[in-house]
Amino acid sequence: MLFGAAHWAGITELAVGDRGARDYLAAHRDAITPVDCSDVAEPYDIDTEEDLGHLE
Repeated sequence: MLFGAAHWAGITELAVGDRGARDYLAAHRDAITPVDCSDVAEPYDIDTEEDLGHLE
């Protein structure tokens, strides 16, 4: 996900615990533009030190 600076304040208000920006995204579905990136990377979610192993 890429977020413009105009969204940061709203995201930080709703990003509680391990939910990240999920609630913000749900409330702003009309502002989401899906972009297919399946040909440029693997779909790893890097949240922990252990997840960094995917990058090696």
